[in-house]
Amino acid sequence: MQRPKLSPLQSRLLAYLVASSACIALWTPSLPLVHAAEVLATPDHDAFDSLALHAFTSEDTPSIEDGGYDRAESDGYEPEFSYLDRSLIGRQTEAPESLTNNEKTEKDIDPEQTIHFVFEKGQLRLRSVLDVPLDALEARGADNVSNEAGLEDAKVPGKKGDIGDDEMGELAKRQAGSSRVWITANTCRQPMPNGDAKEARKNHPQLVMYVSTSPRNKQPGPDATQDTLTNITGVLFDGGYASFELNTTSDVYIGIGAPKLEEDWFGSWHFELAASTDGPYHSYDDETPFLYMVDTDSESTLFITYDMGDSNDTTEVDRWREQNPFHMYAFPDGEWTPVTGLERSYCALKEQFNVNATRNFTIDSSITTKFRKISGDDNMPKTQFHVRNLQTAKTYNGFVVIEGSQQPLTIPGTGTTRGGGRVFQAFNWTTKADDSCQVLFDLEFCDMVAYAVPSNTNFKLNDSALAEIYENKAREYYDSFNKSLAQVACDTVSEAQYSLAVTCDDCARNYKNWLCMVQMPRCEDWTASDSSLVPRNIKTPFANGSLPDMIPGFNDSAAFSRSRNPIIDEDISPGPYKELKPCEDMCFDIVRSCPAQLGFACPNGAQRDSMYGRRDENPDRLTCNFPGAVVKLNAKGGAGMLGVHLPAIATVIVLATAMLWV
Repeated sequence: MQRPKLSPLQSRLLAYLVASSACIALWTPSLPLVHAAEVLATPDHDAFDSLALHAFTSEDTPSIEDGGYDRAESDGYEPEFSYLDRSLIGRQTEAPESLTNNEKTEKDIDPEQTIHFVFEKGQLRLRSVLDVPLDALEARGADNVSNEAGLEDAKVPGKKGDIGDDEMGELAKRQAGSSRVWITANTCRQPMPNGDAKEARKNHPQLVMYVSTSPRNKQPGPDATQDTLTNITGVLFDGGYASFELNTTSDVYIGIGAPKLEEDWFGSWHFELAASTDGPYHSYDDETPFLYMVDTDSESTLFITYDMGDSNDTTEVDRWREQNPFHMYAFPDGEWTPVTGLERSYCALKEQFNVNATRNFTIDSSITTKFRKISGDDNMPKTQFHVRNLQTAKTYNGFVVIEGSQQPLTIPGTGTTRGGGRVFQAFNWTTKADDSCQVLFDLEFCDMVAYAVPSNTNFKLNDSALAEIYENKAREYYDSFNKSLAQVACDTVSEAQYSLAVTCDDCARNYKNWLCMVQMPRCEDWTASDSSLVPRNIKTPFANGSLPDMIPGFNDSAAFSRSRNPIIDEDISPGPYKELKPCEDMCFDIVRSCPAQLGFACPNGAQRDSMYGRRDENPDRLTCNFPGAVVKLNAKGGAGMLGVHLPAIATVIVLATAMLWV
């Protein structure tokens, strides 16, 4: 059909319409861009005419106000025109904050708010078959080397020729191998309750973590749960701690969401978030408290950690003393505290312990090698915590942590700790109810003693004065023993020695251990009910002047109306208490280690039973005392129990007489 000839006015009008339609096409993304390209490439007047006519007559043309595109299908694309006001094209969604590998990001978050982050794939530890970084392959055309991408055209850089089908299949498998990513978070501060604190503990508000690797969900959260790896409900923080692991070759999108606060709650949260390709930045150990309780009294408690290493070399021990990463935090139990609901968060424990205005107790730490290793003969370095100024008969919750550092720290039995620190399983303990017992440790002469000994209120805050009374008497007995041992030919040829298995040094060490332990018996509260305990001073009044309830069968016994040693009643005068007897095998061992001419012997029958205790077959139950004995701690909320985990030291406890009777 022959086209009609246009007048000059009509030609100018057509040109105006074509130019206008082109501008509208550029401003309106819903008009397929491919059409615009075809129009520009094909000088077809019919196409110009129909396109211009459509631009002015179509009732379905998207408006500029809503951006003119489907957000879901365009993968988040939004046109940017500096000469158009944001109100015309819609409000731009806030871009997620980028995370750096092995570096934490801290944020405040309000109720019902979600904050988004992205861990970009450029930080993943992805490698090709020839150890060429993934981005190098992509730059050469191996696009999207992932589990969803094909590798038909991929070539190995630096290698001549194409890869065969078999080699390509193997390369695809190896290049598609994903990188491991650990995402961890800690809540450092949280909302507070207005109303009943006890009731508030039942519904403690926790943050939620959402994770996605899909480009269809770059802002996962409570309102965008599709295409998330953490399922619809996300990962609920547990005790202020959240952790998620995944394998990926793409960007990782993270959302941290805060719930709506219930009535009588107010405030916001402060949290730390980190992503790592090396291991969890924040760590929590839910299997062990990594701690033993040595003993407690009415105002203090002594703890030791597990072995911190496998060497007790002086250089190694000094290194721990110079830079000890272990710390302990504690809070009163039975009430709401700032760490209720944050028991697994390192930053919360550290921060709230330091700022808690209600805390009036102190925790001192030091390195010790005086406690035996769980297996073997060498004393390994451990951290020793001494908690002071506690309240009588009160329960406390404790937490051992390893301080975080950018330099990873690997300790046997704990794994590797990174910048976010490590929190161990929470535990609880209760102080003694009476002032008849007092914890002593790190003594000058009786250096193996570390437990509560008989005492009274006059020595409650004066450990050195109490220790001096016990140690002076022990030194007197040891000097007499040492003179007797000097009569034995210890430093002589092997044929003339009294034993080829043990020496006089073994005898002296074992006797000293026994002497100190017998002179300083292990003390427990009068109200303690374990059948292994022996009542002492049953007719003596307590510090408040009251007398204990009499125990049937013990009223007329002189043995139970006084202490094991006269010095305790004469110079210390404790109130009623119960004693954990020394273990009988310590007596047996000293007889085997000392020369026969010293005449040591252990009592038998009922006499032995009244003087010594026997170890229980259950290693977690402490039924007699020995150097290195400790109390096993239970997880927070469990009932306390006496227990021992460290094995017996190969020494014995014996009397400073030939018959070892006490």
